[in-house]
Amino acid sequence: MRLTTRCSIALHCLVFISEYEDRTKITSELLAKSTGCNPAAIRNILGVLQKEGIISIARGIGGAHLIRSPETLTAWEVYHAVEPDGLEHLLIFHPKPSLDCPVGRHIKSVLNKPYQDIGAAVREMMEKITLKQLLDDYHNCAQEIFDYVPESI
Repeated sequence: MRLTTRCSIALHCLVFISEYEDRTKITSELLAKSTGCNPAAIRNILGVLQKEGIISIARGIGGAHLIRSPETLTAWEVYHAVEPDGLEHLLIFHPKPSLDCPVGRHIKSVLNKPYQDIGAAVREMMEKITLKQLLDDYHNCAQEIFDYVPESI
């Protein structure tokens, strides 16, 4: 299986932006501190999210802002934005099955349908998860959020 961290980083950034955009300027450097990622990687992800109409970034002065409603933005939309071919690579066939073996010769045909079904189930589940749900979960598990000053990371 091949899963990258781009989706979880993007969701992390969106929760942070949603929570703190009214209190401070959200920069790639600030998000890099929160996520533990390189600021350049954050800028790349933010650029994709902006291109997809999920966030806006103020030119020149910086600062990311959510432009989609957390109630309607789904984890699938975020995943598909940052990993447009992701499900095609979720489960990958091993590259060199033996064509001399009857199992090796047919394994791709045998696994193709189940792999498609798994991908469809992943998509269906991700379409049910909204940014609002993630924010609610964040509020439920992070009691210290009301005292937090983002610049102090």
